[in-house]
Amino acid sequence: MKRNIGIYLAAGNSKRMGKCKLSLPLSVKPLGTIALKEIMQSNIDHLLVVTNDFNTVWLNSADDLQAYPDKWENIISLQAHLGQSFSLRTGIRRALQLGAESIVVFLADQPFVTSGMINRLIHEARNEHDFVASAVGGVLKPPIIFNQKAFAEIMTIRGDEGARSLLKNGTLTGTSISVNSDQLFDIDTVEDFEFARSFYLRNSNMIS
Repeated sequence: MKRNIGIYLAAGNSKRMGKCKLSLPLSVKPLGTIALKEIMQSNIDHLLVVTNDFNTVWLNSADDLQAYPDKWENIISLQAHLGQSFSLRTGIRRALQLGAESIVVFLADQPFVTSGMINRLIHEARNEHDFVASAVGGVLKPPIIFNQKAFAEIMTIRGDEGARSLLKNGTLTGTSISVNSDQLFDIDTVEDFEFARSFYLRNSNMIS
């Protein structure tokens, strides 16, 4: 049984970028692979990388995953083009098969998450919250950990809604941990990408 399972949402179509953003080189590594080292070094028991194709070039170059062959798997969301909720539900179904007690939802375009942040979420979730979210200035963002009793509600999400929609409407109760805004930076546009690449190159301690 794998108690804490991560769901790495990487099946989007990068509409605002105009091309596959996860394949873009943030440094010597594609954007989509940057966060994987920290995730794999965290207290996550298993990682589900949800993509829309088994032949994802950027994922095939993820050396940080190859070092943990039994700790992750790639699963395909055949309806990913219909919205993020389809990828999320694909991940939830597989997590349930693996006996998950909690899931941590990650976005593949958030390259600067840290293992410390992830471990704080996992630790706080032991207090029986439905969820524990990351937050900047009170705004809740992924990564978000959901305990098992929230799984059924997540499966009701439709379209391009993410898990955050359940946090906004009060369906679930939980808490958050405050983190540095840089750690939650997500990349949607060319301008976002250029900023992130500059930040990444300036912070040599983040480069492996």
